[in-house]
Amino acid sequence: MIYAIGDVHGEADCLESLLSKLPVQATDVVVFLGDLINRTGTDPFRCVDMVLQFDRCRKICLHGNHEDTFREYLENGDASVLSGMAAETTLESYERRGYSVVGGDPASIPMEHARFYFSAEAWTLPFYITDNYIFTHAGWCLDRPIDRQNLYQMHWGQVTGAENAVWTQTVIRGHSPLSRVTTVQNKHYIGIDTGCGMGGALSAIALPSGQVFTEFPASYRKRWRSRLASA
Repeated sequence: MIYAIGDVHGEADCLESLLSKLPVQATDVVVFLGDLINRTGTDPFRCVDMVLQFDRCRKICLHGNHEDTFREYLENGDASVLSGMAAETTLESYERRGYSVVGGDPASIPMEHARFYFSAEAWTLPFYITDNYIFTHAGWCLDRPIDRQNLYQMHWGQVTGAENAVWTQTVIRGHSPLSRVTTVQNKHYIGIDTGCGMGGALSAIALPSGQVFTEFPASYRKRWRSRLASA
């Protein structure tokens, strides 16, 4: 079985609860779709730590746009890349652990965290493909071969090209918050970001069974999507 987990955005208690309820076997694979950090969740540091420490089965972690911009900040020191990313919660969570994050200095955070952000581990991938599924944080070009895929689209974009698809797999994506795990048949994808860290819930899907697991963080608010739209 493959278990895919949507955007977490710092909700460490919720991620811990969800992981404890997944009936994972040693032969399974857990795929984290990225965006572990930023937004309103108060403990992005612990979210990263939980992924680092997860060892119940094989794991894959994709980087979302939030990890990508945080890596860029660590690498180049340009604070402008964090604008609009609600990165304050991430910086504060590192500060509470005694790490004052310095832009342009990856050594200002724990080495194992830096290796995570810089995709230095074998389980940190830009995407993950099986016979039946394509796992990406955000977007995928269904009408393009692998060598013409765009990393920016994987981090920030949408699923495109369904009309002339060369891929037969179903895309499993996060990034775009939905009220529930949703299959979009005409675009060949399943969206599993249900707004965690933005007022919504944290969801995972088991494949191929399609069973959905959902946990509600303390920050969950009814009608969170309408509040988001009016913000």
